[in-house]
Amino acid sequence: MDNEFFTKLRKKAEEYDIELEEKQLRSIEDYRNILLDWNKKVNLTRITEIDDFIEKHVIDSMMVTKLVEIKKGASIIDVGTGPGIPGFFLKIARPDIRLILLETVRKKTDFLMEVVEKLEINDIEVLNERAENAAKKKPYRETYDIAVARAVSSMNVLSEFCLPFVKTGGIFVAMKGEKIEEEVKEAKNSLDILGGKIRDIKEYKIGQAKRKLVIIEKINNTPEKYPRRPGMPEKNPL
Repeated sequence: MDNEFFTKLRKKAEEYDIELEEKQLRSIEDYRNILLDWNKKVNLTRITEIDDFIEKHVIDSMMVTKLVEIKKGASIIDVGTGPGIPGFFLKIARPDIRLILLETVRKKTDFLMEVVEKLEINDIEVLNERAENAAKKKPYRETYDIAVARAVSSMNVLSEFCLPFVKTGGIFVAMKGEKIEEEVKEAKNSLDILGGKIRDIKEYKIGQAKRKLVIIEKINNTPEKYPRRPGMPEKNPL
């Protein structure tokens, strides 16, 4: 056990009023240990230092569970999850949710599957697939209560990746930085096309960094032609 990590994690969770039992704290520590081991051979994250890891990965992810209303047993898809962030931390904070981790890179999904196995996490699926392809398949299309993404892609691109997964009445949560006004404005056309509408923008701070959650409600079905074929959303955003 890494006493320094465990102590700092507990303290930081309390600071942000995030309630975690010892079992949950241990799961986060176990996840980090597996991540650090894999990170020697696969580039999963550059954020490995204890304080940064806790704030920028764990707390930032778990703020979603504090700022977004998530019903008991909600189905959530984490699109472009990378090393399972924010998905794993949402699942640790809210064990009742049903989670799917969607990731294109095979080495990353191999890592995700090892974490699921070693941490013995239930109601979680790892899918090695491009969002543009997965969203066309019946088991995944317009199925989820919530889609979440923490990615550098612009809002109009992320919306085309994520909204097709969300059922009508569900939400897409985009985890973004402080300055998103232009992004949000540019995303209006894509949201109109894809059946989404911005419901709320929640602001919070992680350390000195200001962060925002853009909460988009799915008000209409997404037309079947979306998402377009792989590469098109980035090459020619809506």
